[in-house]
Amino acid sequence: MGRTPHEIVNPLTLAEPTGSSHALVVSPGRVVHVGGQRAHRPDGRIVGEGLAEQFDRALANAVEALRAAGAEPAHVVDMRVFTTSMAAYRAHGQSMGAVYRRHMGRFHPPTTVLGVVDLLDPDAVVEVACTAVVPDAAGSGPLRAEQVWRPVEEAGRPGVTVSSDGVGPLPARECP
Repeated sequence: MGRTPHEIVNPLTLAEPTGSSHALVVSPGRVVHVGGQRAHRPDGRIVGEGLAEQFDRALANAVEALRAAGAEPAHVVDMRVFTTSMAAYRAHGQSMGAVYRRHMGRFHPPTTVLGVVDLLDPDAVVEVACTAVVPDAAGSGPLRAEQVWRPVEEAGRPGVTVSSDGVGPLPARECP
């Protein structure tokens, strides 16, 4: 799950990304929009008292919606997380990361986390929405790491930045 058919871009001129990529160049394909998913069970009730528990279910629901539409977590090109408790989100970063990796793998698309006053369901403390692009071309499934990353020896070269997961460096995109 840690691979994507899209091009990850993390320019050397920006700070090392944490928890997501800076940018993503999307391969042509079919766009799937997943509306805000909260920690609802099939009966509509919210599961979990804490942020990490609700994030686990909300993310599982988002992945379920992706798969029902013919997409996979590796096809996600943008993710938005809304929470009524930014303090809890910051405080539980490690457990939130573990939940994320369980559902999405090691691939981190550009992600925005927003603190909000309230969500539609008053018992919800987190909501996840995302956009995915399923590539058009046959054989354009997730790329192997050696197709996405350059050898580690190139890490010191201008225009190459090392990934945060240690798999290897990524080529930085030059601005026109």
